[in-house]
Amino acid sequence: MNIPPCRLVILAAIASFCANWSFAFQITYVNTSVDTFYKLARKAYRESRSCFTCQLPETDWLAEWSVTVSMFYPGTILGFLMVPVLTKWMGVKRAQGVMCLAATLGVAVHFLAVSLLSLGEVTFTTILSVGRLLIGLQAGSSLCLLPLYIIEISPAQYRSFLNNFQQVSQSFATLLGLVLGSEEILPLGNSRFTIMQIFAVVPVLFLLFLLIITPPTPNYLTRFHPECIHEAITSRLFYHGTERSNSYRPLISSYEMMEDKINSKYASYGKSWRDSFKGFLIGAVVAASYAFTADDLIDTFSSNMLIGDVKNPKRLHQSTDAFTVLVSDALGLVLFIASLLGIYLADRYGRRLLVLVGLFGTCIANIGAVVFTSNKTVVAFCFAATKAFIGIGCGGPAWFLTSELVDPDYAWIFQPLSTGILLSTTMIETFFYLSVDALIGSYSLLVLAAGPALMAAIIIYLYLPETKERSSEEIQHMLNSTGFSGLHTKKHISDDVYGTFDDNIFLT
Repeated sequence: MNIPPCRLVILAAIASFCANWSFAFQITYVNTSVDTFYKLARKAYRESRSCFTCQLPETDWLAEWSVTVSMFYPGTILGFLMVPVLTKWMGVKRAQGVMCLAATLGVAVHFLAVSLLSLGEVTFTTILSVGRLLIGLQAGSSLCLLPLYIIEISPAQYRSFLNNFQQVSQSFATLLGLVLGSEEILPLGNSRFTIMQIFAVVPVLFLLFLLIITPPTPNYLTRFHPECIHEAITSRLFYHGTERSNSYRPLISSYEMMEDKINSKYASYGKSWRDSFKGFLIGAVVAASYAFTADDLIDTFSSNMLIGDVKNPKRLHQSTDAFTVLVSDALGLVLFIASLLGIYLADRYGRRLLVLVGLFGTCIANIGAVVFTSNKTVVAFCFAATKAFIGIGCGGPAWFLTSELVDPDYAWIFQPLSTGILLSTTMIETFFYLSVDALIGSYSLLVLAAGPALMAAIIIYLYLPETKERSSEEIQHMLNSTGFSGLHTKKHISDDVYGTFDDNIFLT
């Protein structure tokens, strides 16, 4: 395994955790702390009517809660749509900092919602929705900006390793969200809502602090201030380590280095965005397949799924019992451990095999949850298998694979779009889950997860080539020279353009 310099690992790990925090925390803590929101909405309902024995209708709560939960995802979509504009205008690092302010404002709006309970439950849930929309802006943009940030601060030979931090951070933040949101594990009483909002904003503010105190990235200086050669060299030494301190040739972009390799047999590929479009489409399928694993559905609605009784109809609101909380937290732990293992497996066996194993595995596990839906213990084990297959296989690559399938010069366009497709697909599934579940029960997992996952796996098998230890030019050649590029077995070339660039660019 190619281990990067220690400082680069620490920076990438902190940035990955903080950038993933809002997304992971917001979709999980609303699951295990749903009772907290329900009690506040019920209090608002009673205060607005001056009737302290009135009960909030279950149908009203279902409609309002579905909107509140789902409004996070339009924010994420708007956030990723803003990424190309923000990066072109101010660069990746500054764009991340600006979006941190949006999340901070969103948390402030949540505090405002609690202070206005007397205006009624509709106002309460509406203000909550606005806050989740603002937090979603930062969550969606950060998930898109993180792979670009990793590209900007690291040599290409380390990016595969560092990009896997995204899935590990996502799973760890998910676990923390489940644990922190659980009253059974962390009893906080009436202060739970306030403390949850503090938990929501602290990592965001820490990311903002990190971005402020670290120097501009080498790529940013090369792109926006090409005259600042000394500053770019200093920046490169900060991010890449001091072992290259004798390297003082002027910086050039990876795209320029690729053009210098005019004698490469693959040099005719990847020179326009059209040549990268097939790679983008395949990467988008991989990204969308993440939603088809039912990962976010389980995180958000496991308290609804783990009923284990098909004879009695599901209530629209149910208090979470100890078993459900324990299972939710255990699933988060399984995902985290599997994601750590996934870093090693991805480096050893490559992306393609693990994505396929992960998708087929989650498909079978989710079908098992449908077949044995009356036994909540079996369902819990099926969900644990789903989480394990996500962690070791199809989870990590979904967040960054597009950047490996397209020409590096267009990654800033295609990678955010790919991540946006992942978020959009997740939003659609989350929004419709309760309605579909009300119509067909546990079979909703077949319609929203297992079925689409199987179809995505077939497409990926036919079209996704292995990207491990292959240069961008070879990948473009494999994609554009054959129809079923996933079945392409040509041995990779040994001369990696990126490795050559990073190792030789500053030789004196």
